[in-house]
Amino acid sequence: MIEAFVVELEGVIVETRAARFDALVRALADDGVVSLPESAAEELLGYAPREAAERALRLLDVERDPTAVDLIGLRADRYFTERVSRGVTLREGARVLVTVAHARSRLALVTRASRAVVDLTLGLSGLHDAFEIIVCADDVLDNKPAPDSYARALTRLQGRRPATRERILALEDARPGIAAARAAGIRCLAVGDLPAHQAVEADGLVPSLADAGQDVLAELERWAHEAA
Repeated sequence: MIEAFVVELEGVIVETRAARFDALVRALADDGVVSLPESAAEELLGYAPREAAERALRLLDVERDPTAVDLIGLRADRYFTERVSRGVTLREGARVLVTVAHARSRLALVTRASRAVVDLTLGLSGLHDAFEIIVCADDVLDNKPAPDSYARALTRLQGRRPATRERILALEDARPGIAAARAAGIRCLAVGDLPAHQAVEADGLVPSLADAGQDVLAELERWAHEAA
């Protein structure tokens, strides 16, 4: 039996892919970089703003000093936060997952998003009280793919009530999050339309949480068991 679910906010609970990419494109344009193609979105998916900016510049073979990269990342995060403040779209099946997991299991949020984005998103969706633990970008020095956020969440979960690591399941939407969960010793299911070369790094793939229906926890546990 799964004792706790640890989920990423972006891409699992709410849809943010287009908003993240648009915010980065806008931040790069402010710095005179206007040629980032939409095809680059796949390679940047799941990275925090500063790391995404650095990778985008590398893809374009554009050089910027570390301070400039920092500023691009900060602007991208600000533009993204402004976009989220106008409303978000829940991923299909996400509300059922959160509702059922909150009632029958333990639920933690471990996200690459900032505290401001987390508060805005969960406030707008009415899901804030469902999460026993919330670890966001502001809580760690190194964001995903580093395992720091997962390590912090595990410590806090164990501090409240012991949980067996083998009975914790992570749900992630992209390669950095999958890598972070695996580095922390947590089984991980990839959620959503991931490229095959990224999804293969997880323990299994769930194309849509909506496919799990009302018995979402049992279905996720079955997928995790089959993957193992």
